[in-house]
Amino acid sequence: MAISKMYRFSAVTLRSGAESLSAGLQRLRCVDIVTAPTSENDCGFAPNRCPEKTSALSAEASRASAAEAFLAGYVTKKKSFLSAPDEIALDSLTDSFRRRCAKTVSRALELQSEVKAEAAQLQSLKNELAALAPWEDFRHEVPESRTCSTASVSGTLSAKINTAELGSALTELACVIEELKRTDSEVFIRMTAYKDDFSKALSVLNSFGFIMCPCKATAAEGFAEGKMRRTEALIKKAEDKLTALNEEAKALAERHGDTELYIDLLMTEAAKREAEDSFAVSERTVVVTGWVPAEDIDRVSKFLDERGDAYSFEDAGCDPEAPIKFKNGAFAAQFEPVVELYSPPAYGSFDPTSIMSFFYFIIFGLMLADVGYGLLLSVICFAALKLMRPEGNMKKMLTMFGICGISCIVMGVLFGGYFSDAPQIIMENWFGIEDPPDFALLFNPLTSPIPFLAVSLGVGAVHLITALSIKFYVLWKRGKKLDAICDQGSWIVLFLGIGLFLIIKEAGLVLTAIGVLMLICTQGRHEKNIILKVFKGVASLYDIVSYFSDLLSYSRILALGLASMVVGSVFNILGGLPGLSVIGIIVFFVIFTIGHLLNMAVNLLGTFVHTSRLQYIEFFGKFYEDGGRMFAPLTPRSKYVRFK
Repeated sequence: MAISKMYRFSAVTLRSGAESLSAGLQRLRCVDIVTAPTSENDCGFAPNRCPEKTSALSAEASRASAAEAFLAGYVTKKKSFLSAPDEIALDSLTDSFRRRCAKTVSRALELQSEVKAEAAQLQSLKNELAALAPWEDFRHEVPESRTCSTASVSGTLSAKINTAELGSALTELACVIEELKRTDSEVFIRMTAYKDDFSKALSVLNSFGFIMCPCKATAAEGFAEGKMRRTEALIKKAEDKLTALNEEAKALAERHGDTELYIDLLMTEAAKREAEDSFAVSERTVVVTGWVPAEDIDRVSKFLDERGDAYSFEDAGCDPEAPIKFKNGAFAAQFEPVVELYSPPAYGSFDPTSIMSFFYFIIFGLMLADVGYGLLLSVICFAALKLMRPEGNMKKMLTMFGICGISCIVMGVLFGGYFSDAPQIIMENWFGIEDPPDFALLFNPLTSPIPFLAVSLGVGAVHLITALSIKFYVLWKRGKKLDAICDQGSWIVLFLGIGLFLIIKEAGLVLTAIGVLMLICTQGRHEKNIILKVFKGVASLYDIVSYFSDLLSYSRILALGLASMVVGSVFNILGGLPGLSVIGIIVFFVIFTIGHLLNMAVNLLGTFVHTSRLQYIEFFGKFYEDGGRMFAPLTPRSKYVRFK
């Protein structure tokens, strides 16, 4: 329930040691490097800008990514998306490995261009062969031929063309139309005209939808038949060359893993290079500044002492620029991504993760209170953690959902959710038990929604009072004790009184009256006029409407809980309709499996969204101070492997 204390870090080294310093800090993974201060005078420091190096790394990374995408199409043994990434020692990647990978990338890109060009050429030849095929039996040039006095053109017309109309349109022109072949859809023709009338005749043909033969075959080429034989030979040659290129690509694809590793290496070097752009340099020295968590100061100090660099650490104090690094226990740490999705807290403010995680666990379970769904959720998430071995927020999110699955199991036992009411439906439809027992330890929300609403509102009331208590604590810790008592304590006393009234009326009534009196007497304390003091105090009681509205928001726990149970029950009823038979059992399990998987997926999303909403709006809204920046240390940047 805390945020790590930050220290501003500064180090000075020789310019010749700048790259080794940044590489060492990258391996430590605990220094958030920021832009070092510079000055424009001759004796000061200047920014360490070297855009050509960064551009060269980015360009090479883009080339490597393009090569990897090309080679991926030739990989025969695909990696499972569930398989964990390989762990590689960054120091083990030698210069010879890098040169070999660079050659692989260059050849892969060359192959990509050659394969693309050869495939385009092959397709062009095939298109030409297909266009020549209808003209194979004719011994004349296509599409056009000329003599000293005539010109001819070959092409097709629609079979629906009225030949009489066409002949009538060409009557006044010196031309002859020869029908070569007819199909159900087309007529292959050859039109020969006196050279002076050729253009007019062709214009008339075009008006009737004439399509000129798209390919060319001359007498020297053996007309269409001879051209086809030559084209077939070219196709065979192109296919052989394309096959050879693909075989070379398959052989090169055996180095696909090295190409992926090379991409990660380039990305890591680019991250280091970007950090180096934040350094300040003079003629002989380099200054590095950043942020280091208190728990990592010893590691950084040891590294810099071994190098012989000068360095210092300065307490961040209340510096708003200091980044945020959560410092929570093993359970609460898994819920940190929920807080990050909202907005990181301001540095030095209260971290609600530990308290929020407890309520998140409870509310999530209430909204998806089902033993079957919870068991599936936990098994899937913990299995993914074991197989994929993710890191960072992905690991935390999977662990969080796995833990929330346990909450669903507990709540399912309390409220009788076993794939909704599957046991009762089976006993009723298969075994003829007319009044099957309820397996809920407390009560079943399907038959007792009002008690479940009371539980939902009760959890909401505790949630809201906890939020007010946190605000009370924050104000008290900052020395604003009067504000804490008047602005938060008054409402806490009032709400505790209302809650106690439901159990012990007399005591609850007294405590409620004390809370009301505190509000009336304190909420106008900043006013000088006594009448305004009293008026503002009385008017503050209207805020109870806002708090009541916030409390009603927790009825969504009832809504989400009933939604998953009712939809699940509908699938159970549909599956159980055929009764106890071989066909009935098969139908039941098909509907049961598909229906509950869909129901679980939809309601899991709704549960995550609405549980988070209750934290963000109702809980955080009472005390949370956002605006922080997450701690972003210089680390290896990888996509395919995991650098040690």
